Amino acid sequence: MKILISLVIVLFVLTGCNQSETNYSNQSSIITSTHNPTAETNYSNQSSIITSTHNSTAEEILAHNPDADIFLYKEIIYQNASSIEWVQLLDLTMGEHAATIKNQYKEDLIFDEEMATKLPIGTEVFNPSKTKGPILIVNLDGQEIRYLGLIEG
Repeated sequence: MKILISLVIVLFVLTGCNQSETNYSNQSSIITSTHNPTAETNYSNQSSIITSTHNSTAEEILAHNPDADIFLYKEIIYQNASSIEWVQLLDLTMGEHAATIKNQYKEDLIFDEEMATKLPIGTEVFNPSKTKGPILIVNLDGQEIRYLGLIEG
């Protein structure tokens, strides 16, 4: 009798382990592409969430905030950091000249190097004397304005 009960239990367990029903509602999948190798899609509850880790583009920033105060330098967007407390608290002084704003952005133009949305043409941009991350200092009419580089990763 013990053998028969043991045999029934073993058959029951093996039958349960052999079912191949797949439930996609709680599974996630990583999708890799050559454009963005870190794009991730989560299929839970039949909804998609796509995240990416790339540096923000001027077009992306201006789509979310058409009034953004930004400029492009060495393929990195720098945004006015006047309202970012931790940037303002850094002990920074102007160092070497980095760039000069050459163009001002107008709608439907391609956002090029050393182009700005608010800064006038001819505005001087400086590196801090002691590097403290992706921060540049602008000298606008004798006033120092800090800009933070929008770098992902």
